[in-house]
Amino acid sequence: MKKILAVAIATAFAAPAFAATSNVDVYGKLHVSVSVFDDHNDTLYNDTQISSNASRFGIKGSEDLGGGLAAIWQFESGMNLDEQTGTLASRNSFVGLKGGFGTALVGNHDTPLKGVGRAVDLFGDPMADSRNVLGGGSDTRAKNVVAYMSPDFTGLSFAAAYSTDLGTSNNNGDAADASVYNLSATYKNGPLYLGLGYGDGDGHELAGVGKHIRAAAGFTMGNLKFVGQYDKLDDDNTVLPLAQAGDFDAWMLGAAYTMGNIVLKANYMDGEYDDAATGYDVEQFTIGADYNLSKRTAVYVLYADGKNITLGSGGGSSDRIAGAAVAGDDDVSVISLGMTHTF
Repeated sequence: MKKILAVAIATAFAAPAFAATSNVDVYGKLHVSVSVFDDHNDTLYNDTQISSNASRFGIKGSEDLGGGLAAIWQFESGMNLDEQTGTLASRNSFVGLKGGFGTALVGNHDTPLKGVGRAVDLFGDPMADSRNVLGGGSDTRAKNVVAYMSPDFTGLSFAAAYSTDLGTSNNNGDAADASVYNLSATYKNGPLYLGLGYGDGDGHELAGVGKHIRAAAGFTMGNLKFVGQYDKLDDDNTVLPLAQAGDFDAWMLGAAYTMGNIVLKANYMDGEYDDAATGYDVEQFTIGADYNLSKRTAVYVLYADGKNITLGSGGGSSDRIAGAAVAGDDDVSVISLGMTHTF
């Protein structure tokens, strides 16, 4: 079906680039949820929200250049199925080369540090995405980026990325002293996953933060999977006024158990800003269950409860809900029913 759709699009546009490309794929993910919130503020949000969560549509391809070298490209756009909006090339979109040396690309792409966290998030993209707590810093999709991904060395791989300016958009030139660099190393061997990421640069200082360190691990025993993550994001107030309340340390532990088409899962995250005057804690726990109707279609239910967080802030949701202050803490909880389909 994907090949038929790709041919139809190529014919409709009659674009020479499609005709000359040896391989073109159309792909995407549709993800919608219906959620009931308790944010302690009935005057601001409807208690029930219909949300699109990181839904996307993409076209990608490659051309064999001979000698083991290939030209690769990707054009991926985000779209909100609930509110009829979207942005072209807002997700990973690039052109590059791939061969025995690895992969090199230029464009718009997730940072290596972000990839380390995505590998262990049991609730990636729904309202309970781990980036509600373990986000910020270099956990981003970098604009104006040059990136390199190494080949697999018996499970071990490396990645590096450099962005001239994370924030530039439209017709503005890339800002001076706004660059960010990222490095990561990952190891995948059978049931074991290990990842380490690092991000820093002048662009961090512009945002009032310093170096960002991330470590993650996962281990599978039969139908049971365990995951964990640790983040450290330094405070840096030399350029801007206070951007975060001190250095931030956060961690996550989670587990998932698969029973046929059903996946039961849960995680807990906790973080702390350590400034003596303005520091505070953030936390979130989530329980949920997925039911895989097929290899491409799934439904899920989850419950999440958090303090000093914004639900949906990490997963690209069309709706973001933060708690209202209650006895000194911004509490918020959600029950979410969702459906995903990939193509």
